Amino acid sequence: MSEITVIIVKKNKDKELFLRFPSKIYDDKHIMQDKVFEREILENTNILCKGVKIIPLIAKNKKDEVLARCLLSLYEDDIAYIGFFESVNNSEVVKELLKTAESIAREEGKNKILGPIDLSFWARYRFCTSEDLPYIGEPANKGYYKELWEENGFQVFEEYFSNFFDVADESFDSEKARKRLWDAKDEGYIFTHPNVDNFEKYLRDIYPVLMEGYKDFCGFKMISEEDFVKLYSPLKMVIDPEMVFLAYKDDILKGFLICLPDYGNLLCKARTPALLLKVMNIKAHAKRYVLLYMGVKRDCLGLGSALSQQVVDMLKVKKASGISALIHAGKASGGYFKDKIKEQRKYVMLEKML
Repeated sequence: MSEITVIIVKKNKDKELFLRFPSKIYDDKHIMQDKVFEREILENTNILCKGVKIIPLIAKNKKDEVLARCLLSLYEDDIAYIGFFESVNNSEVVKELLKTAESIAREEGKNKILGPIDLSFWARYRFCTSEDLPYIGEPANKGYYKELWEENGFQVFEEYFSNFFDVADESFDSEKARKRLWDAKDEGYIFTHPNVDNFEKYLRDIYPVLMEGYKDFCGFKMISEEDFVKLYSPLKMVIDPEMVFLAYKDDILKGFLICLPDYGNLLCKARTPALLLKVMNIKAHAKRYVLLYMGVKRDCLGLGSALSQQVVDMLKVKKASGISALIHAGKASGGYFKDKIKEQRKYVMLEKML
């Protein structure tokens, strides 16, 4: 009989254990946990909790010590999403945790379990296959997670990658991308940056483009325009407006590319005066930017390449390096400036039929 007990988190004491566990797995530089967000999920107060049934689980030993955790997200479809996964490197612990999650998913009528997805597409998802120092927005996890899931019957379902580039200089130029930019301007596209004083207006412009471009992604769930604005309004405090690129035609947004200064894991930490000073310093003097969000209307051929050229031009001005982040394998954007890629990281999503 297993010495591991898996329970559904309901009591406040167990919620605190769920929240504290990641700090036992990671050091201060590698942890990407947003405790405020996780607490809102456990208390069902976050806007992303609409229309979803959540079942948090923790695995304990006989000493009542937490050794692993996860959270099931159940929507009206036939898939159970599993996320917020953390564990010690122990096959028996993970076997018991995943076995319990799978049993619950079957009882709920699901025929597949997919992850890691923290609630939905709108939060963190994917396993990174390495344990490098994380950049802002990157899923960070222990390298042994993928193997432990595969030992329990999970298989890689989708793959992603991030491309790392050196500081941009005059050698960073693409004749094709430059031509796409010129052609777009000749066709009447207007390229601009957002005004943070009216940031909500630009979020509303971005909303339909993003919904269209990402609707087929794993774990994507439709959210209202109002909730989208609430979710992303805090970005105005940390963006560098010069690194947010918007393409309009006939006063309608056709494409966007949002790059953030690389704050690492700072934005996940408690907001202290010292931390806010660090954030403001990075914002003002960023040495690396992360290309996190990109969307282009389907009928705007070449606009993504034109936007990428604008990013490169601004990186040259700022003498900064860049990361083209979390690209779905097979996407055209993965080939932008491919001859300048210095390093690449890989990520996976896994699934198991029930």
